[in-house]
Amino acid sequence: MHNVNHRLSGEARLAAALCRLTHGTALLIVALLLSALAMPSAFGQSSAPPDSPSPPVVKTSESSPSPATGDLLTRSQLTGDWGGLRSNLADKGVTFDLRYTAILQGLVSGTGDKNSDLGGKVDAFVNLDSGKMGLWEGGGFRSHFEYRHGGAPSGYGGAIFATNTAMYWPVEAPGEPVATSLYFTQKLGDRSNIALGKFNPEDLLATDNFFGGWGIDRFMNIIFAAPPSGLIPVVFMGAVAGIRSEPVSWTIMVFDPKDRTLDYFPGDLFATGVNFSVTGAHAATLDGRKTTYAVTANYSTAESTDFSALQPGFATSNKKGSYNVAFQFTHNLQESTELPNANWGFTFKAAIADGNPNYVQSSVILGIGGRALFFGRPLDSFGLGAFRYNLSDVLQSSLAPFTKFSDESGIEAFYSYAVTPWLYIGADIQYIAPASGSFQNALIAALRTQIRF
Repeated sequence: MHNVNHRLSGEARLAAALCRLTHGTALLIVALLLSALAMPSAFGQSSAPPDSPSPPVVKTSESSPSPATGDLLTRSQLTGDWGGLRSNLADKGVTFDLRYTAILQGLVSGTGDKNSDLGGKVDAFVNLDSGKMGLWEGGGFRSHFEYRHGGAPSGYGGAIFATNTAMYWPVEAPGEPVATSLYFTQKLGDRSNIALGKFNPEDLLATDNFFGGWGIDRFMNIIFAAPPSGLIPVVFMGAVAGIRSEPVSWTIMVFDPKDRTLDYFPGDLFATGVNFSVTGAHAATLDGRKTTYAVTANYSTAESTDFSALQPGFATSNKKGSYNVAFQFTHNLQESTELPNANWGFTFKAAIADGNPNYVQSSVILGIGGRALFFGRPLDSFGLGAFRYNLSDVLQSSLAPFTKFSDESGIEAFYSYAVTPWLYIGADIQYIAPASGSFQNALIAALRTQIRF
C-alpha cells in the first residue's frame, strides 16, 4: 500500500463512520481510506499579490502599525522595546515576533460530544536581513517555529478538513516544538527573488487579505487558512521564485512531494517525484480599487493510491501524475487612505483537478474579509466565507457499496477585536456539511485570545 506521508484531520471520524460495517470489512476500508486521504501532499496556496511577489517575508499577517516603543496600551508588543534592544536588533537585521493564542472550541450541534476543548498555540518568527547585518545586500533568512498543546482537536463533527487549523499544525507533533519554515531568500534585482529551504505554505499567505492567518488571526478552517489543492504538502522543501513583470507577475515553485514537517536534513529529497506550481497574476483596478486575477497550475509526478482499485479483498495499486488548476479573483471593496493594509474585499477561487489520484475533483471558495470593517478600528479583522469541495468522484464510487461518502461544504464567520495592538480577542462560528453521510451537519463555535510579546 502507498506510503502514508501525513493524514488529513478527518480520517479518524471517517473510521467512525464505518462502525456499522462488519469488523473485517470496516478495517479494510479504513486502511484504504488512510492511504487514499493521506496523500503525499494536501494543501494549496493563494496567488501572491503582484506588488509583493512570492515568497513574501515571513511576518505576522496582522502587523500592527504601532511601534514596540510607547506605553502599555499603544505599543505593538506586550514586552515593549526591551530597553531599546529590540529596535537596535531590528536596525542590525534581526527581528523577533512571538505570540501565544488560546483557543476554546466546541461542537454546538451535530454528531459527537458537545464538550468544549481548550488548546494553545505558540508561534515564533525570527527573520534575518543580510544587508542590515553588514554581510551582503538583498539576502535574508526566514524562520517560523510552532508549538501546540492542550486537548482541543483539529476537527469536529466528522469534518474531513480541519476546523481548527491552529491545532493541526505542526502535523503529528503535539507538544513538540517544530520549525515549519526555515528558508533563505535572495533578491535578484528589483523585480525578482528566490527562496530555498523548508516552507510552511501558510507563511506564503501572510500578506493575503482573505486566506492565510495560520488559524489564529483570521479563519480557523483550513479551507480558508490554506486552501487544499491535493498537491501541496503540509510542509514542503524546495524552491520558490517570484518575478514581478507587466502585465503578469509570476510565482514558480519546484518542491519535493512529501510532507517534511519533522525533517531538517533529509537524504531522500525528490526520491518519490517532483511537484511543480506556476502562478500568473495580473493586477488591475475596478471601480478605482485594487483587483487581482490569477491562475495557478500545479502538477505532481509522484505516485499515489489509485482510487479505482479500492476493492475489499484486493491489493491496492498506485497511479502516477496528478494536477490541480485554480482561478482566483480578488477585489477590494474598501481601502484605507491612512493604513495601506487596512483593506477588505471580495475573494472568489475555483479549481478543478484530476480526481484520481488527487482526492480533490473540484472546489469553490468565496467570501469577504480583511481589516477595518468599521471606521476607527484599523487593527480589527473579520471574514465571512463559504466553500464546497467536490471530493474525488472515483473515490466516492469505489466506497459507495460500503459507506456514504460525498462532498464537503461549509460556512465560516469570524471577528477579531484588537483590545490593544498586542491583545486580541475573537469569536468564530462554522456550519459544516461533512463529507461522511454518517454525520449530521455540524455547528462549531470558538473563542480566541492572542497576546503578542
